[in-house]
Amino acid sequence: MKGDRAWACIDLDRISSNLSCAREMLPSRRILAVVKADAYGHGAISVCKRLQEDGIDYLGVGTSREALDLRAHGITAPILVLGALIESELDSVMEQDITVTIHSPGRIAELEKLAQNRGIPIPVHLLVDTGMSRLGVSSEHAAKYAHIIEESRWLNLEGLGTHLSTPRSDEVVDLQKSVFKSVLSTLQKMGIHPPLIHVDASKSALRSTDPEFNMVRLGGWIYGILPKDDTNLQLSPALSLHSQIVYLRDHTEGRSIGYGGTFVTKRDSRLATISIGYHDGLPTSLSNKGYVIVRGTKVPVVGRVTMDYTTIDVTDVPGVEVGDFVTLLGEDNGESIRAEELAHWCNLVPYEVTCLLGRRITRVPVSQLEDKVTDQDHLEVERG
Repeated sequence: MKGDRAWACIDLDRISSNLSCAREMLPSRRILAVVKADAYGHGAISVCKRLQEDGIDYLGVGTSREALDLRAHGITAPILVLGALIESELDSVMEQDITVTIHSPGRIAELEKLAQNRGIPIPVHLLVDTGMSRLGVSSEHAAKYAHIIEESRWLNLEGLGTHLSTPRSDEVVDLQKSVFKSVLSTLQKMGIHPPLIHVDASKSALRSTDPEFNMVRLGGWIYGILPKDDTNLQLSPALSLHSQIVYLRDHTEGRSIGYGGTFVTKRDSRLATISIGYHDGLPTSLSNKGYVIVRGTKVPVVGRVTMDYTTIDVTDVPGVEVGDFVTLLGEDNGESIRAEELAHWCNLVPYEVTCLLGRRITRVPVSQLEDKVTDQDHLEVERG
């Protein structure tokens, strides 16, 4: 965009479309949109405002601070803190009507005491560790802790969940779900029936046939970052990433380029420097591999990705000028680069590609009511 060295356009209409797809494909499930890590780098405030307009059932964040920031920006939709809570923020979380997840037995008494002091019962979710071995109460003792919560005057067991460690492995998923169902069955025999049961996320949601799991946690699905084996989903990437050419130079054959001279021109070449680097979130593993799009043509990255700049070979693109737009993610005149593709070049998980985008990247939320690629002065700008 005019005046910016690098920017990301966030297509809010695609966010809405991807949510609609989820509702169509999973009609019996409530949808919890995972918006942690600044909505996977998409800009949580603008994304959550759109999801709230679309009537999202729940928003899931990773930390107390993320939840409080959403409330401070006018987000009133239900929020669940999926991650571990910081003790110093517990009071603020309760005051802002934010639901918390209990991962350990000690947190039960702490929350109960705080709720009692305020005189208001609070809803909680209990996370059961069925094999992730990161957070959560042990499956062997989960029923005991659920009973303690159920018996409390000050805690309301609103939900029960677990986290699948290998969602694309049917064998591992089946084993974890079997453990979780055993816990759920025990609770039901005890007369404990949490209203919300959530196990599946984006990668396992379509393969789930368990009617008792009535809420699904969707992250990548919402942003259109597709697992490779779910190509039947009609989702659209919401984020496109752009920079611009700030320098052009012609080089003769045999010229070494960049730190360490890791690239040497094999012909007379025209190289361009673009104003984005690893401080902006472009992986250094993209050095000498992968592509960007200039004037509708894919061109290779050459030399090392540096802190502020990256070099590309535009020899085969006629008419290139300083100031030309460069697309690193998204579409340009029939060519496209997806997060999954860039992740493959860099040996990353696709979600990392957008989560890594730094604070210098201007997030520009756009919709069909606004011009998506012209003057950012007419757009709301959100910096990550």
